[in-house]
Amino acid sequence: MEPSSAPDRALSNSLNFSKKCGINSIRRFSRILAVTVLVVIMLTTVVGFSEINPVLQHHADKGTSGTGTSPPVRTLRTIAPSFYAVSNIPEAMISGNGSYTGLIATNLDDFIIVQIAYSEGTGGNLPDISNVRDTQSSSYSRIASASPGVAENFWEQVWTSRASSTTTSMNITVSPDWSACQKPCVTSIIISMTLSRYRDVAGVGSLAAVAPSNSSTSQSAKITPTQANSMLVELLSHGAYSNCGIDAPQPGAGQTSRNCFTATTERTELFDHTVSNAQTYTDSYSWALVEVQRGIYIELKGNSIPSPP
Repeated sequence: MEPSSAPDRALSNSLNFSKKCGINSIRRFSRILAVTVLVVIMLTTVVGFSEINPVLQHHADKGTSGTGTSPPVRTLRTIAPSFYAVSNIPEAMISGNGSYTGLIATNLDDFIIVQIAYSEGTGGNLPDISNVRDTQSSSYSRIASASPGVAENFWEQVWTSRASSTTTSMNITVSPDWSACQKPCVTSIIISMTLSRYRDVAGVGSLAAVAPSNSSTSQSAKITPTQANSMLVELLSHGAYSNCGIDAPQPGAGQTSRNCFTATTERTELFDHTVSNAQTYTDSYSWALVEVQRGIYIELKGNSIPSPP
């Protein structure tokens, strides 16, 4: 019986070897199949993206460089500012370390011009104005000052700001710089204030100030706007007398008289007119009496808006 076991073992080994080879072949085939499937998936993805991407790119190009009709390019045009309202604050005498307050109403984005005129209440040098503020917590910027010097007895200043909200009443407070006043300083001042409001103002452009040392019956200033469609505003202050009507605007310049406020000591006047060209304008005024006088002339620049299609 033993001689027959050797062929059996050989047959068994041959079968095992064939079985192992078959299993290994199946494993190799499975691996090859898996790799092939992965390659096909990757190629499909790349090809699909390549086909989609030109479509997207072509779609995007139509919006930027296609042959369709582009919207018209709209240019900008400037509109002149417009006068809205003016308030005269009654004249008052302010003692040392005191301040001066006026009340106005505002609309959102009103451009506010504060014209301040003050003179000696007692003998001495005049204090400068240190700041102007309102109850909207807005601070004002001094645009111009008209005075030959602190030893002169009459000073005009203009401060501006923009309303941050709509209010039925808002306090504007002017604070003289009493502590820095050159000695000998006055112990009080006589002060008046005019508050004017304009709309569609982009900002302040050109300005001029007139502060002659000698009194006279007339005043003149040259101002060149920085742009067309601006508003020129003339703010005059001079000695008080009872008749404001004789200070008529100059018709040749198209000036409009907005107010004339006569107090006990100072008189303030407000004129304005729009200009169509950026050229030099001469504004002249005359009155009946020889007076000490000050004048501040400012350009209000208009807002730029798109032109109609």
